[in-house]
Amino acid sequence: MTGETLDLLDRELRKRWFERRSPELDVAFEVQHAKALRIELRKACQLVGLLYISFGVMDAFLIHDMLPYILPVRITIGAIYVLAIWLQAQHGVGTRILEFQCAIGVFFGFAAWLFLAAQSVETMAALYYAGYGLIFMLVANLFFNLTFRFALLSSGLIAATFLIWATGSVRDTTYTVCFGSLYIFSFLLTVFLNFKYNRERYRVYINALRADIRQQEILKRGEELIRLSTTDDLTGLGNRRIIDGALRKLWQDSKASGKSFGVILIDVDYFKSYNDCYGHQQGDRCLARVSQAMLSVAKPFGFTLGRFGGEEFAALFQAVSVEQVAAFAEETRRAVESLQIVHAARRDHFSGITVSVGAAFSGDVAADKPERMVTAADVALYVAKGDGRNCVRTFDRRMLESDAGDTLTAEMLRTAIADQRISAVFQPIVDVTSGLVWGAEALMRLKDPQGRSVSPETFIPVAERTGVIMELGEWMLHEACDLLATEPALPVISVNVSSRQIEDPNFVDVVEAIVRAAAIDPSRLALEITEGGQISGNPQVVQLMDRLSAIGIRVWLDDFGTGFAGLTCLSELRFDMVKIDRFFVQSSDTPRGAKLLKNIIDLVSSCAQKTIVEGVEDAYQIELVASFGVELFQGYHLGRPMPRHELVQRLADQPAVA
Repeated sequence: MTGETLDLLDRELRKRWFERRSPELDVAFEVQHAKALRIELRKACQLVGLLYISFGVMDAFLIHDMLPYILPVRITIGAIYVLAIWLQAQHGVGTRILEFQCAIGVFFGFAAWLFLAAQSVETMAALYYAGYGLIFMLVANLFFNLTFRFALLSSGLIAATFLIWATGSVRDTTYTVCFGSLYIFSFLLTVFLNFKYNRERYRVYINALRADIRQQEILKRGEELIRLSTTDDLTGLGNRRIIDGALRKLWQDSKASGKSFGVILIDVDYFKSYNDCYGHQQGDRCLARVSQAMLSVAKPFGFTLGRFGGEEFAALFQAVSVEQVAAFAEETRRAVESLQIVHAARRDHFSGITVSVGAAFSGDVAADKPERMVTAADVALYVAKGDGRNCVRTFDRRMLESDAGDTLTAEMLRTAIADQRISAVFQPIVDVTSGLVWGAEALMRLKDPQGRSVSPETFIPVAERTGVIMELGEWMLHEACDLLATEPALPVISVNVSSRQIEDPNFVDVVEAIVRAAAIDPSRLALEITEGGQISGNPQVVQLMDRLSAIGIRVWLDDFGTGFAGLTCLSELRFDMVKIDRFFVQSSDTPRGAKLLKNIIDLVSSCAQKTIVEGVEDAYQIELVASFGVELFQGYHLGRPMPRHELVQRLADQPAVA
């Protein structure tokens, strides 16, 4: 319906002046114009009445002998006119009646003045003074904003009255021709201006209506985008974005007022084997039933419950004690168990669907950021699984004693560079219009002293917490710039930047020194800032981006769509590139997921920012997303993270686009 209305408005704007208006739009315009006109007439009549009376000064100067007669007439007509129009406007008299009275009122004011002025013994002054009747035409056409027919009526009567008086009473043909033609041409000019003004007013109304519909469409689309991006399609629960937002709010409340809170993570036990045994459709139905059972526990208390990913759910809520958190977690576990969903393919002694629950209470977690609460709940969940599943475990600091992550000390990370246990790999960014490498993202890899690979998800948080990320980040920048210096065919390399680096006042100086030492064009280096709570409204980020831009280094927004900042990032900050998180392309296999991805791409494009889509794993995804206008992609289908020599060989075989 909105599209049809916009088409109607566009056709109306293309019409010529002589073409008939749309009846529907004309009626709507008249209604809107009537509301505004009632206010205007009330104000205009007061000004015109005052102006009419004040012209008694000219009477005294030019036809002073008639002043005793004209002045009372002016005061009487002006006062009655102002009072009558004002009272009628106040009591809701129709605008057409008011316009008619205004038009006739201006004419009668002119006629009374002209009749009395013509009686003056100052004949010559009276003849010239009669030319002032043109002011009445201007009043009718400009002061009142009368519609065309009423302006034509008022101005026509004024011009006709003068011509009748001049031809019948004035014996000077030159005067009659001169002033008569002046009245006629003024009449034509003023009614033309009135016609043009009214037509333009109608066009302004159409344009305003069109803009309003567009605005409503944008707002509706934004609301739909937010709804799609915050709701899990399968379960109807909030998705990870909702969980992130609730966690951030609880964390801020905790810091501001000392209110404690709880986080629980719920994992469906042996769900993969359930899918393999009963099929994905049955698995989806199972997750939907499980989510509704958990929601029945959380909803009465107003707790936030969402799907964290796959078969994992999360609940967040204010809590006063660890016992309260544990009680809610246990009630949630029992609600799922009571569903008695058969799961005969389990590898333990249970025969139905159950959940393992890890819980964390903020009072028991020493955390410097909200994500640590989720980590603590995850540690407890890991323990629950190790204790036989279908149970609740609450986080305790002693759980960390056996956590493998604790063996990853700051000293071990610092010695990784010297011991050559840290390395760089590069994942290509491909321009699918040419099929060539457009750039690459530099990524860190680590091995422990025994030569075993350590996941970035494990060592990066430790490096950030201990501050070693500063040394590792600087090493990574050297590796990236060294590759750029030796491979001029590679247009750009991006390097991830942590929040600790952003906060370092010397970070930009370090980057600039590395770029200069490598003797490369600064625009070939891009720094990726991950979307998160530290971006939006952070003056350090704004200052960092300004300084980097001044040097010529690009700044990209990484993982757009998964953090706390959301749409605010695009409105507050100007990025050279926006990388859309892999979650969206991997969810695009459904019509809803594809629509969400397209809306996000359109949103980024509407902010005049370029886009890279991450996480493409098959040709269909590339074909789909390319149809949305995207050219740059990154993902396993186009190339996994590879050592430097493999990327160099690929560039040699197929040079990147400059």
